[in-house]
Amino acid sequence: MWWALEQKRVSPKYISLIKDMYERVVTGVRTCDGVSNDFPIKIGLHQGSASSPYLFALILDQVTKDIQGEIPWCMLFEDDVALIGESKQEIEGKMEMWHHTLEAKGFRLSRTKSEYLKCDFDETGTEDGELLLDGQIVPRKESFRYLGSMIQSDGLNGDCQLESFAIVRSS
Repeated sequence: MWWALEQKRVSPKYISLIKDMYERVVTGVRTCDGVSNDFPIKIGLHQGSASSPYLFALILDQVTKDIQGEIPWCMLFEDDVALIGESKQEIEGKMEMWHHTLEAKGFRLSRTKSEYLKCDFDETGTEDGELLLDGQIVPRKESFRYLGSMIQSDGLNGDCQLESFAIVRSS
């Protein structure tokens, strides 16, 4: 995390302050039976911290700067990534690149939260087979909500010029 903040030219004073917030941190879990014993937190951002979304965005932007595509082909928002391509092969290539890049930096692309939507605007109905991520099938959806907009397999607000493409969303 610290190297990413340094690369983003965050002031060393702020980095030192943030490091202090992450040293010797313990937490407990509240359950219906009470609060658990404290245990140390050694990785990840603090859940519920006002600074965590900002830190996450800075870090993710730095980690993925070399693989980010142009908008709208690659969009990041909080912990969601939307990858758009014109073929199954293009999408699988992008997903594998993101998967390997994130894992190399200690992150992971969630296989259980990943899903895709295939738009077939030319109505050929041709199937390209299943979309795979690291050998596992990515579930296909007929629609999903992204940044407050409903995206459907039969069109994207009628404002798309591609014959077909897939959108992959992963948290």
